[in-house]
Amino acid sequence: MQDILVEQNIIITEPCKTLRTLGRNALAGKWKAAIIAMCVFMIVLELPVAVFDALFGRSVGSFMTNNGYTYGMDADFYVNFYNNMPQTSALSGLYVLLISGAMYLGLTLYFLATFRKHDVQLADIFLGFEKFGKALGLFLFQSLFIFLWTLLFIVPGIIASIRYSQAFFVLADDPDKGIRQCMNESKAMMKGNKGKYFLLNLSFIGWAILASVPAGIVQSIGGVVSSNSFIIALFSIVGVLFTAPMIAYVYSTLAGFYEILAGHLIKETMPVPVTVEEAQKQYEEIQAKAAEAAEEPAALPVEEPAPEAPAEEPAPEAPAEEPAPEEPEPPATTLEEDNQSKTDEE
Repeated sequence: MQDILVEQNIIITEPCKTLRTLGRNALAGKWKAAIIAMCVFMIVLELPVAVFDALFGRSVGSFMTNNGYTYGMDADFYVNFYNNMPQTSALSGLYVLLISGAMYLGLTLYFLATFRKHDVQLADIFLGFEKFGKALGLFLFQSLFIFLWTLLFIVPGIIASIRYSQAFFVLADDPDKGIRQCMNESKAMMKGNKGKYFLLNLSFIGWAILASVPAGIVQSIGGVVSSNSFIIALFSIVGVLFTAPMIAYVYSTLAGFYEILAGHLIKETMPVPVTVEEAQKQYEEIQAKAAEAAEEPAALPVEEPAPEAPAEEPAPEAPAEEPAPEEPEPPATTLEEDNQSKTDEE
């Protein structure tokens, strides 16, 4: 399934179809729970934003006209044109900034546990708040690096997002690791795997198109039903929920992708390591044993001991001689018979 290299990273050689199969197998019997968890995740992120924007948000048109930036056009036309755009507020931006790290960490924990066949609960998606500070720091650090690379061009930004894509999985696997360590381990894991990761995400484009059809229909209905930005935002949130099955499928597959990179899914001929360092150590031990075996001289054949002669069976004993039958004794005679016999002799 993968090869272990000297650079302490694992190169994934399996096709995207096989990787997606791993994700589907992990969700077998758990699709309903995973979809509900994904819907809750989306609602927690999107619904408060819609409320903040409706209560405190300002349209781009009102902001520009209030500051006199009409660029020579009629102010009313400018306002009507930009009022069709959604309202935004600073509070919604601050909310997303503060909560995203913990929510993404909780979602990663949930799907990583699901892939490992652990028992999971819906509340597990909020476990990231137990490491709120570290999750927030990792989210800000990751976003900053991606943003800086995006300033160069869009392609370096995409590469940077792929390079640090495993950071939250590393933190979910070991919450005691530092932010910088998670970023560095993600960078090391993705060496030689960026193309595979990009193709794996691209392979879901068909599912994304199917999921976007009902989402787009619901959002369009919201725009027809009402011109209120809050109502439109609610319809938009409902539409996004139709993409929950597809995103759950993607996250489950990415959890399997990380499990391979971390060495937790390994060939049957290799022992199962826990970390990349242990995988490298096992690889070096195997190489060392192979080198020692090649240097040792061929052992002389050991003479097998001659088989022992079978023990002689004792000669059968001669049958014991039966005693000869005794001659019968003459019958005893009486005194009268003796006297008579003497008289006859005379």
